[in-house]
Amino acid sequence: MTARGPSYLIKRLLLHAFLLGLGLLFILPFFWSIGTSLKPLRELFSVTPAFLPEMVRWENYVDVFDQVPFTTFYLNTIFVTIARVIGQVFIASLAGFAFARLRFPGRDLLFILLLVGLMVPEQAVIVPRFILMREFGWINTYQGLIIPLIFSSFGVFLLRQFFLTIPPDFQEAATLEGANPFQVYWQIYLPLARPALAAFGFLVTLYSWNEFLWALIVTSTQERQVLSVGLAVLQGYQTTNTAILLAAANMATIPILVIFLFFQKQLIEGISLSGLK
Repeated sequence: MTARGPSYLIKRLLLHAFLLGLGLLFILPFFWSIGTSLKPLRELFSVTPAFLPEMVRWENYVDVFDQVPFTTFYLNTIFVTIARVIGQVFIASLAGFAFARLRFPGRDLLFILLLVGLMVPEQAVIVPRFILMREFGWINTYQGLIIPLIFSSFGVFLLRQFFLTIPPDFQEAATLEGANPFQVYWQIYLPLARPALAAFGFLVTLYSWNEFLWALIVTSTQERQVLSVGLAVLQGYQTTNTAILLAAANMATIPILVIFLFFQKQLIEGISLSGLK
């Protein structure tokens, strides 16, 4: 066992100092957003920028609820996000298991088509998707917000890669005991895939919470709009109260930060075990 000399300690200190400085650099815009959200209107147009307000105005956070139905936006976003996460995780895990462990005609061709679908930009399918929602009568409904976005090619690929790391002996033993493919998926592979499911679930949560374009197109009343669209409503045509806008943005960001703090270990573990290094 070799002794660690002073040069090693210096390198470690420099590395930690660099990482600490980098972390502070990335978190600085968030603190700036909090400071600006507490400023009165006259300080927003000050020639000399200030990180902290001279006079703290907590009323900016109350004004958000007075100007727009922020509670409705929040509840809609929570409901839509939970529904999308459950739908995407279930469908992607089921398809990922099928591509990883089941043998059926055209499996490899279908998987190649799935990967090709990853290259299609989201904007390219907006028009046909909207036409379908109009034909179904799902414009300005929760179905129109949720169902078109519960299918994920990336999720299928991510979970397929994870299922391939699980030894096939589990499937063979369960099949010999009389289990059908769905029982093997539900009772054996799904519990073993918790790290990948948590990682994918967090990514879906982040995407759904911030999704703007489709929510803007498919909703027309504030009763069905979500936070991303609601924040856009706070931007005026002539002027915008930046403090109130940032107050709303901060309240919309807090749940995602809390979820990340709880699931950051599973997120890193799930992605690394899935082969996406």
